[in-house]
Amino acid sequence: MTTVPIILAIDRNVVMQCGVTLTSLLLNAHRGTFYDIYILHSQQGLSESERDRILAAFPGSDRYQLSFVDTGDAFQESEGLATGHITTATYYRLAIPALFPQFESAIYSDIDIIFQDDLSDLFLQTEGDPCLLAAATDFIDLTRMDDTLDTKQDAGSLKDSYINAGFLVMNLEALRKDEIQSRLHHHASIKYEQNDQDVLNIVCKDHIRILPPVYNFQPNQFAHHLWGKKASGDRFRHLFAQGTLHYTGPHKPWNSQECVAQDAWWHYYRQSPFYEDAFYFKHIYDQIEAARNDYRNRSNSDLLRRFLVNIKRSLVKK
Repeated sequence: MTTVPIILAIDRNVVMQCGVTLTSLLLNAHRGTFYDIYILHSQQGLSESERDRILAAFPGSDRYQLSFVDTGDAFQESEGLATGHITTATYYRLAIPALFPQFESAIYSDIDIIFQDDLSDLFLQTEGDPCLLAAATDFIDLTRMDDTLDTKQDAGSLKDSYINAGFLVMNLEALRKDEIQSRLHHHASIKYEQNDQDVLNIVCKDHIRILPPVYNFQPNQFAHHLWGKKASGDRFRHLFAQGTLHYTGPHKPWNSQECVAQDAWWHYYRQSPFYEDAFYFKHIYDQIEAARNDYRNRSNSDLLRRFLVNIKRSLVKK
């Protein structure tokens, strides 16, 4: 049996989403894998009743156990730095080395992720790796970063080695050495374009093992990256079908019809303990309405095109 410690960070706004991520993780676990799951939270961010709801949904078994870890007042100074769909809880991953002294390494995962395979092989492959982190690169356009921030100078210089921090294999033993933890805390108080993701890229620069995209495939960024370009999707088919899908950006499967590869998320939502008929069928209704509007728009475009063609023909005849 291979024990894989995996850590998530949440607040009350993403309890259901956390449940869907855990459902996909456990449904794809190999028979010989035991997941030791920890959820980071603050007292203010997650109530006891919300913790009890998650524990009731995932009570533990011979295949996994789930525990909560209170981060206390960690990274309160970063509260004003998190904006948009990013919350303070995203900074909790920076405290993992100090919070888990019992582990030499562990996996961190965001909760907008769907797992489609077991993680034990990856965990065993990265054990003993001298690098601080193992992670996949990000599709982010670094040229859009604010010139007034240190990000462009520091993280931007990483180019193709700039990682997405939503899925990490963390060498906790190494991260606890050489004052790295204090450097993480220092940079967490600085305003960066990509928040704690920039912090990890800057502090761990040149000590990151780049993972294949199958471990953190970002469909939304991928679609934006290919927008207007001619490229075959054949070589990416296995990533959509088997990869770890990370729904980065503000468009999520549960709040937008614009989210790429959202079917995988809804597949696991239907199997999760948080499934609700009303929420699911609203999604189906929204899909139907979006398809209907798209059809109407295309029909109107066809009508306009025919109208213009007829005018052209009439003018030519004259």
